Amino acid sequence: MTINIAITTLNISFSKGATVPFEKLPPNSIALDGYVQGPAVDAVGRRFSFDHHAGCLRLVTRATCEQVREAICLGLPVDKETVVCVNDIDADTVLSVWLLANPLRAWEPEVEDLVTQIGRTDAHGPIFAAHPLHREITPPWGKDAPAQSLEMLEEFVGKVSAFLAGELEISERPVREEISRGYGWSARTGWQPVESSTAFDGFYRAGLVLGFLYQEARGGGLMYTVAKASDLVAAPMGPGSKARPVTAVEQFEDTILGELGRAEQAKNPNQDLSRTWGGGTSIGGSPRNEDNSSSCLTPEEVLAIFQRFVV
Repeated sequence: MTINIAITTLNISFSKGATVPFEKLPPNSIALDGYVQGPAVDAVGRRFSFDHHAGCLRLVTRATCEQVREAICLGLPVDKETVVCVNDIDADTVLSVWLLANPLRAWEPEVEDLVTQIGRTDAHGPIFAAHPLHREITPPWGKDAPAQSLEMLEEFVGKVSAFLAGELEISERPVREEISRGYGWSARTGWQPVESSTAFDGFYRAGLVLGFLYQEARGGGLMYTVAKASDLVAAPMGPGSKARPVTAVEQFEDTILGELGRAEQAKNPNQDLSRTWGGGTSIGGSPRNEDNSSSCLTPEEVLAIFQRFVV
């Protein structure tokens, strides 16, 4: 699908949950937010990966939209032949796509402020107050959530343009009725069960700095998000594997995400390794399978793996 917006025409390649090694990225392409694991630059081949999930220190590495904005300001080449590779739709990716479609607007103060706020929340979660637009360009999640699509991406990119033009009225969104459950840890409280209707917002504000939340996946199983507040928390969250996509169990790292990946394969040998547990040094999640199913692990099994690293 081609998205026509403002300055230029972008060729979008969208494959939910897909990851490829940087060396497999074709010339004149830009991989966003995990399509390639880790930031990388090949200026001669015009291949670029803007990512903050692997191969970097998440406390220091900026979110994808911040990387993209600065790259545009510093000379990133984008033309009608450039292919933008996306594997997940979230506020960070949406704003990155908008920037690539509107490169001449990257210098505008309003755009810079928006990128900073969206990027900070995406990189570090609700420890920092989210920009009001953030929730408008973030897909809902849970078993009844609509599947991600290029049409959804196009709609969200259009909302960014409307917001900056003063044409988008952002109304108060009611608190999610769907509750996420999980476990959280802090040095003060130890492990404790948690419930949240605002994902990790209330989790962190309650003083918890490590743990996981889950909901039922649309296609079966449980969809987990595992996280720690930042790289200042000593528990080794990730990365989950030495390379993405994962092709062998031996590639899993000795991290929480890596151990979760091993446990998933032990319990479900049919799990597609290329779509299994993965993430960065401070956040990750369970399998995102093509049939919208996720992990077969129970919350108690996930907790037990966390407890191997933090008692």
